[in-house]
Amino acid sequence: MGFSRVVEVGTTRSTNADLMAELGLAPARWPDLSVLVARRQTAGRGRVGREWVTPAAGALTCSVVLDPREALPPSWVPLLVGLAMRRALAAWVPVGLKWPNDLVTAETSPDPAWGWGRKVGGILCELHPSGRVVAGIGVNCRQAGAELPVPWAASLASVMGDAAAPAPADVLVALGESLDQVLEDWRADPAAVRAEYAGACVTLGERVRVERPGGGVVAGVARAIDTDGALLVEGEDGAVRVVDVGDVHRVR
Repeated sequence: MGFSRVVEVGTTRSTNADLMAELGLAPARWPDLSVLVARRQTAGRGRVGREWVTPAAGALTCSVVLDPREALPPSWVPLLVGLAMRRALAAWVPVGLKWPNDLVTAETSPDPAWGWGRKVGGILCELHPSGRVVAGIGVNCRQAGAELPVPWAASLASVMGDAAAPAPADVLVALGESLDQVLEDWRADPAAVRAEYAGACVTLGERVRVERPGGGVVAGVARAIDTDGALLVEGEDGAVRVVDVGDVHRVR
């Protein structure tokens, strides 16, 4: 299967911002699993307000409409999108999932400010007033090192070599198919999908420091992902704290 509708534009500031606006103006034009793709994005957004700018045809930049039903909690949408991205990229390179929304390589970044594998992709989900979710997705495909947004980033080209790296259009097709399948798998057996996510999550088992929005830090060992998609962190006092949102740093 794959995406229900694909709309491509040349350049935009942010596919998420565009699609959030479109859902307010013409919601019928954007059914479940429709996607807006930009060849170049000039003011994309990452988590905690970080900017993400992409060169023309260098990265996959898109936003997908997801219509959560009772069986698909919105809190699990970023994790399921991440799992779909991981499945899609498996044809080219293995990646792990850093909770809640980053795709990282097995190679640890030399930048101590990051501490995880090099980041090749990320997700930013936003809840529309209609109840639908806009999932912004970015995958670094063919950027050169100087074009990457942060020192700890990588592109598929930097991992695989320029000749072997897929074009953004190829990754988009694989993503549509894998996202459709992940959602179908979730409807059939949520517990199995949660287990698959946990098995791919590089955060689990690590000592972490989680910076929460608005201040506050949770520190300890990341033990599990609960049924709501939250990270469970066991502190030195043995107490387990539930983290539903935050910026996770690895503690060495």
